[in-house]
Amino acid sequence: MENSSRREFLEKSTAALVAGTVMTTLSSSEAEANTVKGEVLPFVHHVFFWLKDPKNQQDHNKLLAGLRGLGKIKEIKMAHIGLPSINDFDKPVTDASYSFSVLLIFGSKSDEEKYLVHPLHKQFIEDHKNLWSKVVVYDSSVI
Repeated sequence: MENSSRREFLEKSTAALVAGTVMTTLSSSEAEANTVKGEVLPFVHHVFFWLKDPKNQQDHNKLLAGLRGLGKIKEIKMAHIGLPSINDFDKPVTDASYSFSVLLIFGSKSDEEKYLVHPLHKQFIEDHKNLWSKVVVYDSSVI
């Protein structure tokens, strides 16, 4: 009986410790929730591209090269170019129909506005708009 009580105590203590750790992690401060390696992420510009011909490797490579070229714009603090990723867990709610995703982080909305009118960005659109059938943009400011 004594071993059983110790075992139950240890199991309950471990469960409580794990729950406390999870709750501490989930209730992080707003500053922590909006940072990467301690740097605040004030403005996010997320763009999704659908190629007209997703099986055309030349079009794929050309758009990828163009997206990478945008990284020269100084207002961009951080950039991520990605391809769709899906697994069995999130399949019902994940849209993987796009060809490319581009996530750009700016220091402010005004930095993003400078990026939008930057000659490299305008040239990117002019040189690549014939490759995509659809573009969707999601912008968000930190709260």
